[in-house]
Amino acid sequence: MTAIAGLWRFDGAGGVRPVAERMGATLAAYGPDRSGLQEERAHGLALVWQQMRVTAEDSFDRQPLAAAGGALWLVADARIDNGPELADALGLPADGPDRVGDAGLILAAYQRWGEGCVDRLAGDFAFALWDRQAGRLLLARDFLGSRPLYFAHGPGFFAFASMPKGLFAVPDVSDTLDEAEIGAYLALLPAHSTRSFYRDLSRVPPGHTLTVSGETRQLHRYWRPEELASLPAGDYREQVGELRRLYSRAVRDRLRVPAGMGIGSHLSAGFDSGSVTALAADELARQDKRLTAFTAAPREGFTFAAYQGRLTDESPVAATLAARFPNIDHRVIRTGPVDPLQGVEQHLPAQDQPVLNPCNNVWINAIEAEAARRRIRVMLTGAMGNMTVSYDGRPHLAQLFRRGRWLALAGVTIGMWRDGTNFKGPFRAALGPYLPPFILEWQGAVPFSSTDPFIHTALAADFREAIDLDAMARERAWDVTYRPWADGKAMRIAVLNRVDQGAVLKASLARYGVDMRDPTADRRLVDFCLALPEQHFIHQGRVSSLLRDAMEGLMPAGQLARRTRGYQAADWFEGVVAAREGLLAEITRLESSPLASRALDLPRLRALALALPDPATPPDQLRMLTRQHEISHRLALLRGLSVGRFIRMVEGGNG
Repeated sequence: MTAIAGLWRFDGAGGVRPVAERMGATLAAYGPDRSGLQEERAHGLALVWQQMRVTAEDSFDRQPLAAAGGALWLVADARIDNGPELADALGLPADGPDRVGDAGLILAAYQRWGEGCVDRLAGDFAFALWDRQAGRLLLARDFLGSRPLYFAHGPGFFAFASMPKGLFAVPDVSDTLDEAEIGAYLALLPAHSTRSFYRDLSRVPPGHTLTVSGETRQLHRYWRPEELASLPAGDYREQVGELRRLYSRAVRDRLRVPAGMGIGSHLSAGFDSGSVTALAADELARQDKRLTAFTAAPREGFTFAAYQGRLTDESPVAATLAARFPNIDHRVIRTGPVDPLQGVEQHLPAQDQPVLNPCNNVWINAIEAEAARRRIRVMLTGAMGNMTVSYDGRPHLAQLFRRGRWLALAGVTIGMWRDGTNFKGPFRAALGPYLPPFILEWQGAVPFSSTDPFIHTALAADFREAIDLDAMARERAWDVTYRPWADGKAMRIAVLNRVDQGAVLKASLARYGVDMRDPTADRRLVDFCLALPEQHFIHQGRVSSLLRDAMEGLMPAGQLARRTRGYQAADWFEGVVAAREGLLAEITRLESSPLASRALDLPRLRALALALPDPATPPDQLRMLTRQHEISHRLALLRGLSVGRFIRMVEGGNG
């Protein structure tokens, strides 16, 4: 993973090199291994590259990279996973001393296919390409935005950088926050268009290219999953086999690592991390290599039961899977009561944006810190699995109901009951999209109150009205009542595009030197899953049937049959109670913040903090593992304080 930046002064003002050098220095933490700079003085342009080696091939990479006699220059933050196929299509050597690295593949692909090359790249990437002959810059990000890329476009100049801090090194680019975007983030609205958290900065959205020609720019959306042609139903077992093949390739392609560095994985009791870990261990065994699997768990002796019967300690199930593979080293990480704002404080300078889930941030930081101590450079995750490989297919019932296919609906319903799904599950899936909100709320089919859909946020009512949050939700086509979806493909596309994770992944690299890679977000695999008929994901009423059948024999049968969901950071409230006084002190500091005091309902947050039990209360007497406390304290209080701390950092309040 690499940090890139550039400045183009097309007004003839000059002086780009010193600014570009400052931009590179600002981004050095994201790429400390090697740097490069190319100045096109005649055109007032400079490109910057700061490398951190995350694959063995990175040792041979030198950027900025030139082609066509210097008419093309490229800086790329990229890991291209279909390198051999690309090399073959381009007539280039796939291995040996003359092989082309990942950046070289991008440059060669551009020379062959122009801007359309992005549709042929599989992997995580963000790049900027200067085409001297055309007099333009081309910026691009991969389809889900695993690598970040921001830009600022003002009178006479255009600048870009992997992270916002790189752009703040450019004169006249301010770090003033976009208040409406802060509100949208707290309300869990999807990221929208090119907007960022900063008023002067924009982002290249995932799945887009941006072409800049002086004062004009053109944004093009190249990934259009809604236009994917549906695959024929075909034979179910054949589709199971194809999923296994594509999934195995996605995992295998993400195992490249520098010499002497290890590979890890997140491992919970769920389908996604379990299947990623199993496939990785299986492949690494053939290479005579080991995998370290990390499982987050509550403290020893934690006995509280979560609502809806969710599993609070996933380590025993994870251990069962790990035991199947002799080359897995299983490490259970128990953080104990930790102030969640402490991790936020440490993470913000690297992330340049708010921490969304402070509780999860505690165990994620602990795992990544331990991975760094073990010289693990690659960490495999299954973050997008729920919308891809392990999609449960429940919206298919709503489609059967709408089409009046009663016999088919009855068959799926009976199958779900036999498979262990809650008795109400099929009815909620089939009727939920069409029922009035008050019935859904009464049945517990929606997560928040229909009368106050923003109850889970810390936003002040006046601020919500000032930014017109309801209009923003309509503009972004997001249902704030969280009614069950009737269109499974539309739901998956919306969720996949909801959060821009690029800056979060980049921050992990800067802080711990750990490159997070998600095989469930492989474009070839995602496109396949989105094109499959819905019924294959709930075959014979078995939710997530495609993955469960594909992993048969590789994952433990008991785990594949498990219907209980895990609860991440189940002991979150113990850390919150222990940090009670610190939370109240942070609220006091936020009262002096010009933006936080307007955006956040600080009286409500103070009341929630004061309502916490005394920190001296014995742990076995705390009763906070409820849905009500999750909404009021885990979501509203902690997320509000996390965003408030980010606001104070930008405003300069570090006391």
